[in-house]
This record gives sequence, structure tokens and C-alpha cells, in this order.
Amino acid sequence: MTNTYGLAPGEYQALMDYQGGVCAICGQSRRYRLDVDHDHKTGLVRGLTCRLCNRRILPGAKDNPEVLRSAANYLENPPAVRFLGRRYHVDMREANTDE
Repeated sequence: MTNTYGLAPGEYQALMDYQGGVCAICGQSRRYRLDVDHDHKTGLVRGLTCRLCNRRILPGAKDNPEVLRSAANYLENPPAVRFLGRRYHVDMREANTDE
């Protein structure tokens, strides 16, 4: 029997159970089968992730943990808030609607 991305038969479900049935990154459960995420350089299987995390977030960060840590720091401590204080975006398209 062949394996998929290094997982033997039954290991996908065992890993899914171990992860609590959710994406290892965002923690969301999905209606579709989670992707088997792996390092494209080494082939190391890392876990099961949703399509958004596996196909957009990780490639967008180029699998660089420092980029993802920096993104988390940015979200938790935005430079504009530190410099300007709290400012809020107003969508002028919504503000200019004629009733």
C-alpha cells in the first residue's frame, strides 16, 4: 500500500484526531479534508492545515517563522497606534450612501 506525503494508511486520521480535528495553525475546522502540510525543501511532514493556511499564509511568509512572528507582533502592537494613537478607518463609500 502506498503512502501520501509520508503518511501511512491510518496516520492521516490519527494525526487529525491528535490535532483535535482542526487546522494546526488557525484552529478552525473545515468541511473539506485538511491538507498534509510539509516542508518543500526537506519533505518533513509538519501537520494538517486548512487550505488558507497551507496555500496562502505559509507560502506568503515563505515558510519563514520570523516573518510569521513579526506579523503576530505587528497585529498585537501596531506601529501606527504607537505613533499616532488610536485612529479608525472610515469607509467613505459607506459614509456617502444616499438614503
